[in-house]
Amino acid sequence: GTKILVLVVAAVSMGVLWYLVERTKTGKAMRAVAEDKEIAALMGINVNRIIVTTFAVGGAMAGVAGILWGLLFRSVTHMTGFLPGIKAFTAAVVGGIGNLGGAMVGGMSLGSAESLAPLMILEPLGVPGVSQLKDAVAFTVLVLVLLFKPAGLFGERLSAEDRT
Repeated sequence: GTKILVLVVAAVSMGVLWYLVERTKTGKAMRAVAEDKEIAALMGINVNRIIVTTFAVGGAMAGVAGILWGLLFRSVTHMTGFLPGIKAFTAAVVGGIGNLGGAMVGGMSLGSAESLAPLMILEPLGVPGVSQLKDAVAFTVLVLVLLFKPAGLFGERLSAEDRT
C-alpha cells in the first residue's frame, strides 16, 4: 500500500513539475532565465522573482521527496537526504542538465544499473557482498558519462560562443 502511494505521489509530482515548466507562463520565464538572464530581463521578465520561484519549486519538490522517504523507510535523520541528493544530481548529469525528461530517464537508468550491474557483473566473478556495491556503480556511471558524454545522454553540447 505505502509503496504504491509513494509511486503515485512521485509520478503526480513529476507530472505537475513537467506541466509547470513546459506549459505555463512561469515555466516559460524559468526556461528563459535559465537560457540567458540578461535577454530575459530585456523581455520584461522579473529575473529575481523567477529565480526565487524556481528555488521555491525546488524546495517544495525536495519536501515532497523527504516526506515520501519518511513514509517508505520510517526514519528521518539529519543525513537522510545526502546520498539520494547526490544520486539525483548524478541522474540529472546522466540525463543532461536542464533536461527534465533526460533527468527522469537518467534516474531510471541509474536505478536499473544500480540494481542489475552488481548481480550480473560482480556476482558471477565471485565478489562477495555485491549488494553493498550499488553506490559504487552509480558513481562509476557518473564518471563514465562525464568522461565520454559530458553533456549527458540527452544534453546539448554548447558551442564555444555559447560557453562564454
